Amino acid sequence: MATEVWLFILVGAIAVVAAVMLLLSQNAVHAALFLIINMGCIAFLFLLLNAAFLAMVQLAVYAGAIMVLFLFVIMLLGAERPGGRSPYGWLAPGAVVLALIFLVTVALALSQGGISDLQAPPAHPQLRVANLAADAGPVALRLNGSTVGDNLPRGSVQGYEALPPGEYELEVRAVDGRTLLSDSLALEAGQRYTALIYGTGAPELSLVPELAEAGSLRVFNGWGDAVWLVDFASELSDEDTVVLMADIAPGTLSDPLTVAEDTDFSNGALVNDLNEVLARTGAGMTLDALEGGSALMVLAPLRRFEGTLEATVDLLVTPSKASFGSPADIGLKLFNQYMLPMQIVALLLLVAMVGAIVLTHRPKVAPELERARLGRRRVSRPLTSAIASQLGQGGGSQDPDAAALPPAGTQER
Repeated sequence: MATEVWLFILVGAIAVVAAVMLLLSQNAVHAALFLIINMGCIAFLFLLLNAAFLAMVQLAVYAGAIMVLFLFVIMLLGAERPGGRSPYGWLAPGAVVLALIFLVTVALALSQGGISDLQAPPAHPQLRVANLAADAGPVALRLNGSTVGDNLPRGSVQGYEALPPGEYELEVRAVDGRTLLSDSLALEAGQRYTALIYGTGAPELSLVPELAEAGSLRVFNGWGDAVWLVDFASELSDEDTVVLMADIAPGTLSDPLTVAEDTDFSNGALVNDLNEVLARTGAGMTLDALEGGSALMVLAPLRRFEGTLEATVDLLVTPSKASFGSPADIGLKLFNQYMLPMQIVALLLLVAMVGAIVLTHRPKVAPELERARLGRRRVSRPLTSAIASQLGQGGGSQDPDAAALPPAGTQER
């Protein structure tokens, strides 16, 4: 961490110096080059934040495409040559003062807070609730006395709720107001949880912490017997049957199994110790829906109309958290949280571009006309004398006006 802090200070100082030289430079092309250095430093700072995608966008879009456009405008308008005294001379001193204030602020924060305070606070825990109880029917959920879900039928999942870390009391009520279940939950920062409501008669509750590893599968046994997860590769032969998970006790969670996203569980099933098939995973069930996340397969009972119990399999997919700086993380933040600020920044960039063109544009004489005007030869004699000398009729004492015209009565031959 100390290395990162020193790299931040060094690269930040280079960025500030480049920004100051950008304002102090009298040549517009040199100023653009200093701006490219500044953008390169910003890209390096993104790399220190583990935001490689943002760093590449900074280099490719801003230091590349945008600066090419800037240089094109500068060269097109001929604004690379230094002109007269700029009316905006106060910008450079103002930028230097702001940079010094920024550096002093950062130095004070580093000296007083310490390096450990630079760590980002952990994210709030997230909780979702799945109603898989056989006899509870639609339920209402109350968390610390506040309603978080109402009329949640069997087989449905209440979406994630971001909560502060701590102890919570989850109460499950029937539609008639009876309390079916009440249990305490301990939620830790940065963790996702799934609260499973399962069982027959009086429902039970199990809090399952979700995994962050991509492509992991776990099985929760909400049935009354130990189960095995097997894959019947072929229905015609038992020799190619593969046991994926073995001896999962009732009310327990299996160890994670790493699977590929294209793994097909069409012939998968959960069986008991007598090799009786309790429930099949479902035809065409694959883990393509994981998209880099993990899955929780829950075996739970379902009460049929005739009163019999049937085992069912529910697949709860945990979406992966987008890593900081990745395209998914940037897209979620830009288009969900910062859409309006992003559009305002785009308009400011457009106004800044137009303003730069207006400020640097000066009406100038064409270079050819300017050189012709400067190199124009001064005439030492009057125009009429020059014409007369070319005609061979001029004299030192002759009247210039008379010598300019041919004698009367002569005809041009």
